[in-house]
Amino acid sequence: MFKKSLIAFALFPTLAHGAEWKGEGELGYTTTSGNTDSTTLNTKLGVSKEQDKWKHAASIEALKTETDNVKSADSKVFNEKSEYRFAEKTYAFESIRYEDDKFSGFNYQASVAVGIGHQFLNSDKHKLDASAGLGYRKTEDAVTKETSDNGIMKGDFSYAYKISEYATFSEKALVESGEDNTHLESETALKMKINGNLSSKISYLVKNNSDVPAGTEKTDTVTTVSLVYGF
Repeated sequence: MFKKSLIAFALFPTLAHGAEWKGEGELGYTTTSGNTDSTTLNTKLGVSKEQDKWKHAASIEALKTETDNVKSADSKVFNEKSEYRFAEKTYAFESIRYEDDKFSGFNYQASVAVGIGHQFLNSDKHKLDASAGLGYRKTEDAVTKETSDNGIMKGDFSYAYKISEYATFSEKALVESGEDNTHLESETALKMKINGNLSSKISYLVKNNSDVPAGTEKTDTVTTVSLVYGF
């Protein structure tokens, strides 16, 4: 019920208006054979919309890896953020995040937050945005099945540098800090235009949880190469 309520609440603002959409879809697949048989599939779909003083964005992504027919990575992440710009470069926001990662030690981590953000740079070459706020998080331990509820401080940061007409470097970071755990994420990426709306992307993602169940690593890293289609 908690999961369904989160998704319904997240989708409402983006579906409630009829403005034009824009978005990107990503698909990456690798396979190896021989001494080790391995397959990795990563997918992501993100959409956004701006109307008057409002901006809505939502994304869903999935990663699956099997090595010698044994799953070694299996995660799904949903993000939603709505912003209301009450000043030229400053806005209020609400955000929702839900992560189901079978190998993180948690069955799920779900959070909601509200706060203030500011657009520090918005030029043809550089874009820099950051926000911070307070919220609530619910988690479930994968081993004991016990749930934990607590308040959190949330912050995120995004930077993009347009190297040329065909290449863009980006850096995104997220932190959710509560009494039971601090979750950190950082993604570094380089996107290169191939033709029209089609691009290639190389990214390096780092995830860290400060407190995890016994036998679980605190840090995960994922390197992906994918094709990106913009629409």
